[in-house]
Amino acid sequence: MILTLVEHRNGKVDEVSLELLTFAKKLNQKLNTKIGAVILSHQAKELAAAFTTLAIDEVIVAESPAFQNYTPELYADVLKKLVQSKNAKAFLFPHTPLGTDIAPKLAASLKVGALAGCTGFEFESDKPVFTRPVYNGKLQAKVTLESSPLILTMERGAFKKYEEKGQSIITPIAYDVSHIQGSPTQPRYKSLGFREAQKTSVDITKAKIIVSGGRGVGKKENFQLIKDLAQALGAEYAASRPVVDNEWVERDRQVGSSGKVVSPTLYIACGISGAIQHIAGMKKSSVIVAINKDPEAPIFNVATYGIVGDLFKILPIMIEEARKLKHG
Repeated sequence: MILTLVEHRNGKVDEVSLELLTFAKKLNQKLNTKIGAVILSHQAKELAAAFTTLAIDEVIVAESPAFQNYTPELYADVLKKLVQSKNAKAFLFPHTPLGTDIAPKLAASLKVGALAGCTGFEFESDKPVFTRPVYNGKLQAKVTLESSPLILTMERGAFKKYEEKGQSIITPIAYDVSHIQGSPTQPRYKSLGFREAQKTSVDITKAKIIVSGGRGVGKKENFQLIKDLAQALGAEYAASRPVVDNEWVERDRQVGSSGKVVSPTLYIACGISGAIQHIAGMKKSSVIVAINKDPEAPIFNVATYGIVGDLFKILPIMIEEARKLKHG
């Protein structure tokens, strides 16, 4: 079985959990096994409703007051038992603070290897070869894991959300914390609460439409055009690495292998030539529109639609038309 961990907070499932299922489905093309989503929560059965209508085999729920807050020792204990009882071939986690904390703990307890920050994979002789950025995104490493089960974390946005409809069964598992009292797996701290960090901007990985600007924008003042188009479309704005390095926009809006990996419904690339590092961060977008005056720009190789021309003439027209549509 391929297991995926469902990440949730305040009674809501994080969409990265649906992206993990797409990863699992593609991996299963060669592993030929079953797929199960794992939910650990004090309200696991309620959260399971989001998965029972999807084309996976099983929704495994462990419901206990012990899971009201994330506790590494408890998670590692129950997940290890799951891997063993289900004879899992792989366990997939989101590359989030929770996922990057629990995945290596689980791998260590199973005495197997783990791979963090996967952005894709391909099969070579029926063996999965995973891709992950290295050297701050300047290179892409291809890595295989010789141990089993495969323990992996996946970057947010690396795969699209899984939406294939079907029917899955709910498998509840009992979890009794009494057996760990006084043992090495006993929790070493108590959670007093959770506070959301103050954010200076939105999380662009969750945006449905993104307007992104590159070096072709010319200077910081010109980037207002990108922001104006984003506002007119009800979108978020983003940028390539040179723009961020020049401090035209904040770093958490950088798209690319050394920034954020995004997969919106619509991605508009303005004045972006298409370096491999940037393409790695947005190639999963459903529709890509590229605007560049260079007809040989690499960005056109991945674009759904390409516009060869001066962005300073094109964007004002797009902004005007978008505002007309918005206001009827």
